[in-house]
Amino acid sequence: MLSANQILLGLGLVLVLAVSSQLAARVLGVPGLVILLPVGFIAGIATDDVHPDKLLGALYQPFVSIAVGLILFEAGLRLSLDEVDPAVRKAVTRLVIGGAALTWLAITAATALLYRDMDLGVAFMIGAILTVSGPAVVLPLLAFIRPAGAVRALVKWEGTLVDPIGALLGVVVFVAVGSGRGWQPGSLLLDLVVGAAVAAVGGPVLWLLLRVVHRSAPRMVVGATLMVVVGVVVVADLIRADAGLLAAVLLGVLVANQRSIDVSRSLFEFQDTLVQLLIGVLFVLVSASVSPTELRSVMPEAVALVAIMILVVRPAAVALSLAGSSFSRNEQAFVAWMAPRGIIAGATASAFGTDLAQKGVAGAAKVLPIVFFAIFGTVVVYGLTAAPVARRLGVAGLGQRLVLLVGGQDWARELALALKRAGVAVRMWVGPLEQQTAAHDAGLDADRGRIMVDAISREAELEEVTDALVLTQSDDFNTLCAAELRNELGHGHVFRIAPHPHPDAPDLLPPPKEVGILANRLLTYSELDREVAAGARLVTLEANGRPPTNGAVPLFAITPAGQLSIAADGRPPVTRPGDTVIVLVSSGGDEARARAGAETSRRE
Repeated sequence: MLSANQILLGLGLVLVLAVSSQLAARVLGVPGLVILLPVGFIAGIATDDVHPDKLLGALYQPFVSIAVGLILFEAGLRLSLDEVDPAVRKAVTRLVIGGAALTWLAITAATALLYRDMDLGVAFMIGAILTVSGPAVVLPLLAFIRPAGAVRALVKWEGTLVDPIGALLGVVVFVAVGSGRGWQPGSLLLDLVVGAAVAAVGGPVLWLLLRVVHRSAPRMVVGATLMVVVGVVVVADLIRADAGLLAAVLLGVLVANQRSIDVSRSLFEFQDTLVQLLIGVLFVLVSASVSPTELRSVMPEAVALVAIMILVVRPAAVALSLAGSSFSRNEQAFVAWMAPRGIIAGATASAFGTDLAQKGVAGAAKVLPIVFFAIFGTVVVYGLTAAPVARRLGVAGLGQRLVLLVGGQDWARELALALKRAGVAVRMWVGPLEQQTAAHDAGLDADRGRIMVDAISREAELEEVTDALVLTQSDDFNTLCAAELRNELGHGHVFRIAPHPHPDAPDLLPPPKEVGILANRLLTYSELDREVAAGARLVTLEANGRPPTNGAVPLFAITPAGQLSIAADGRPPVTRPGDTVIVLVSSGGDEARARAGAETSRRE
């Protein structure tokens, strides 16, 4: 038994490893799970203080149930029926039911053939556990790959809905194997009914509570929601083991698809803080519970099992489930290359495998190491290859810098066109219809701004955006818009035009130490309007190592690889010889403008 100091050290170490691994993944540009799994495994080897059975004891499984329920609730919040057309709904149903059944039976058969000394019931349980995928692994990969349209909706819905179904299937098999009563399909149906019934009761309760809290105490939305979700998960689990997982997903779907109140922006704090922390902690704990000796005991058969899952089972399940659907061959191929296993598989295996092993069921001790290796193998393979595969198939996002320009005036369109000619993807948020029409006529992607819509729609709109330029005439709107976008994109990726210098001009005071002012504080909207009216132009030239002359103001530099540097807060963009530079040349800069024009003609 661990001492109080050892428990304190273990809890602190788990939190540090969980958060630092996710931060390192962001810096390295890889999915967080690729780092979380080996970090937790190594921590489990290096110290006993992070082993969940010793650190949390009997608290571990209840903690996992509540944590996974919260993760699935947050995933359910993203399942808006508005984004799913009938073709996608049909495909999701076929994947979640037919595809999951085929996956279960195929993995069961492969496991039984590879591990001849294993009880057949254990093989069935491993097959059930490994049917799940899960939002904790699918959503980060989708955000990393950024596929568009129906493909994203299909993978997201499948990954979220198959999780509770697979977990409940695992419970049914576990009870059948552990009790010796055999297969009881009615038990699974009863689990589904209990989960749906508890969600049906909890949904209206949460809706009524959110109406009151949203109106009078919006800062309490997350706390109130947390209270109800935990209550729903606990009640459902107490009635039927693991029915809380389905109840949590359905509760999230109910909240996401009600139309009377918009609480999505507040509830996204689940994803930004609580859910990310829970995902990191759970993966560290599950990984730490597996020892090298246990892994060696299931090798090399586990490698063969993962290969069969990736190369045979998943492609066959997708091919049969999506045959005759509206999805193209390339889209089906991408879906076939997108089935990572996640935290629910690990949590279920750690609970069921240990229990069956204590009852002396043959092969039960191999459940957790086999499932852990399957999680690690699929996460690494899909995490490192899904993006290039998606690009090769033509279903990935742009995969480059995408600049959002907020504002539709003439010189904003010229700036957008200059960036586009330099190889930077551009999207515009434009208000007046005539400005939208002018942008479309110029070949630009333009739509109404979505800064005030619900957070889920806004997240989808901003998913590919890497940088934003806020260029409207209103200083007040620019202040609010920049603040909102900085919360979404990061403070180093949002730039606004300088506010008017008169202290009594704006109704809203901007942040006193605001950074991210495009070019410098002298280049206000009025000043830029005056310059353009006097003949100033945005021109493109090739960097030659010398600063532009005759008052030309460099605004952007684009490398041959498409990297973008933006002039801000009085600092010019970082340029190197060979970069493309976009400069503002005043009407008096005839020599610079002529040189820039010649340079542009030569490049074209």
